[in-house]
Amino acid sequence: MNPTLKKTMLGVAGLAMSLLFCSASQAQGNVTRLIVPFPPGGGTDVLARVLSRRMEADLGETVIVENKPGAGGNIAHDFVAAAVADGKTLLFTTNSLVINPLIYSNVKFNALKSYAPVIALAHSPVLVLSRPGAPFNTLPEMLRYAKANPGKVSYSSCGNGGIHHLAAEQLKAVAGVSLLHIPYRGCGPAVADLAGGQVDVSFNSLTAVSSFLTSGKVKGLAITNSERSSLVPSVPTVASFGIKDYSFDGWYAVLAPAGTPDAVIQRLNASLNRALANEEVKKSLLTGSLEPLGGPPSALTTLMSREIDMSAPIVKSARITGD
Repeated sequence: MNPTLKKTMLGVAGLAMSLLFCSASQAQGNVTRLIVPFPPGGGTDVLARVLSRRMEADLGETVIVENKPGAGGNIAHDFVAAAVADGKTLLFTTNSLVINPLIYSNVKFNALKSYAPVIALAHSPVLVLSRPGAPFNTLPEMLRYAKANPGKVSYSSCGNGGIHHLAAEQLKAVAGVSLLHIPYRGCGPAVADLAGGQVDVSFNSLTAVSSFLTSGKVKGLAITNSERSSLVPSVPTVASFGIKDYSFDGWYAVLAPAGTPDAVIQRLNASLNRALANEEVKKSLLTGSLEPLGGPPSALTTLMSREIDMSAPIVKSARITGD
């Protein structure tokens, strides 16, 4: 081959490789990852994917969902806490972020110090439900029956140490009743066994039980929110029966590693607030039995702080552990 031609071809090849490398680096720099602590297909994962599509359209960059399940969510929580604080690695999580440090002894992250809150996205009521044919039809009747039959009323939760477990333990404490806890690996199995009569009561998420409620396979005794939910307006609150200072709520939120620049946080917050106002997203939330929250990052800080203050005494008094 002509030496001059060979030299020219090598130069062109080198330039092409250089451009390819730069393009790949730029593409990688424009990728935002939403880290989900749970397996694909669950409610958290589905909502993350709906919002990722809206963020892509709004921000003009690639947003991907990565599932990192395990250790009750702590693998994902640790991963994001240790990530570069540039807004390209985000945590898409639930109440587990603030509860896990209270029940696991080897947690490395601090819910309030290891992250920069971005937004509280949505919430869904925790329900107290009863099985078909149970000898009670209301929450007060269930509590009276439990007092008369200590330890004989069983309840399922979505897992040990979760928000549903804490809601049950707090109700036991304030009502002075004894209930037998049967923890399940997920909300779906917990309500399925309730409908099948294997347990008497379940503390569960509306996102998992709505079809069972609609079909009459289980009965809603109460919701643990402080106010009635528009999603289940016929179900009364626990507080409406005279049990004060009692409120538990399942929520979803996005956070970034601590130290992420405020300008980046505000950009992400604005994008996600716009996503929550989108009709497609609203429909997805409603289908998933979720109500939007939104607002500034400070609203998520307040939500997390309040839940830690509420949950810590329950975990201690009930001796709940995730180890």
